[in-house]
Amino acid sequence: MLVTNFNGSGGAILDRLIQAYGFKQKSQYADHVGLSSSNLAMRYKRDAFPADLVVQCLIDTDAELNWILYGQGEAPSAVKALAAEKGSESHPIKSLTEIERVKLTNGELSPVDFVTLESKLFLDKVAANSNLLAVIEGEQQYIINRSYKAVVDGKWLLDIEGMASLRTLARLPGGRVRISGGDAEFECALNEIAATGIVVMTLI
Repeated sequence: MLVTNFNGSGGAILDRLIQAYGFKQKSQYADHVGLSSSNLAMRYKRDAFPADLVVQCLIDTDAELNWILYGQGEAPSAVKALAAEKGSESHPIKSLTEIERVKLTNGELSPVDFVTLESKLFLDKVAANSNLLAVIEGEQQYIINRSYKAVVDGKWLLDIEGMASLRTLARLPGGRVRISGGDAEFECALNEIAATGIVVMTLI
């Protein structure tokens, strides 16, 4: 069956495009194809089919269309070379981790770019496959772990009635929580808010 609707898989296709060029960082790929980091971040957020970038990749590399779209078939030479390089490394954990960075303003998260951090800075705080996000608020940056499932006491990126905010959350009996750190402290049921991720590191 031929699948022609790729919306919802754009992020995975973008990942394979980056691999096809042999880049290890999204920012390197963005520079190469003439995109700003914020534009690339927005494309990831929209998750739509990147037709223009797919065509460019087919022209520039030896990647096959079936591999770009579905990850099936013969992998391009750059991917094979990268796999061989990883296989020769003595350290199984990447020394650098690239994280999407957004800015929090008036309850809205806006894509900015990607930031590269040393994995050893937070390996003791998160699992290796954690879904991390860097959030800029004012003069500070926060590393958010979006893979954290259990809602525990701590500083969280929350969605409160459609508005994003960084607040301190404390669990209370009866499935309730106390939210502080903003203009006003309040209590509510846990199911009345959405906990996007917990802060695992603050960068000044």
